[in-house]
Amino acid sequence: MFKEDLKKDLSTFVICFFIALLIFVLVSGCKSLPIWNNNPIQANPAPTPTEQLWQTVKKSNWLVTFSIPIIALGVVAIFNGVGKLGISVIIFGCVNLFMSLATSRFALIMAVFGLIGSIAVVAVSILVKNKALKEIICGVQTIKQTAKNDNVDLVFQDKIKETLSKQVKSTQKLVTKVKTTLKSKGEI
Repeated sequence: MFKEDLKKDLSTFVICFFIALLIFVLVSGCKSLPIWNNNPIQANPAPTPTEQLWQTVKKSNWLVTFSIPIIALGVVAIFNGVGKLGISVIIFGCVNLFMSLATSRFALIMAVFGLIGSIAVVAVSILVKNKALKEIICGVQTIKQTAKNDNVDLVFQDKIKETLSKQVKSTQKLVTKVKTTLKSKGEI
């Protein structure tokens, strides 16, 4: 009888021990057992929204942040009828964006594309300016020749000379240079 009571007490003890162990594991987790605690993972608490915002602000490049609204401002200026200012602002914003990205993230690629873009913009602006100057000068020369050949009033001829004399010295030098080139090519 003593053996039966001992067996009963021992089985009760073992059952109680495993129930206590199960409750302990459920409450404290598996890392409390040495078998699963070989490589403890320490969980970092998730940052608060304020900390996330501050980390984003610390990581941002202010030149990039500054250039995006400038480009948008240029687009708004174009839509509001101020085309020259809008295009200038967009070009400024794009150059600012390219240079800030070139120095921070994609140095070689952005520098190459920025250089190619700058060369293309300069070439196009020079070609457009030269074409416009050529057309204007050829047009004025045609009007002058027509007025001279048709014996149009001297008043009209004097008005043309007066209007052209109001040009700035640098413009007059540029016009003279272009006229000389056009005369040598036989276009006027």
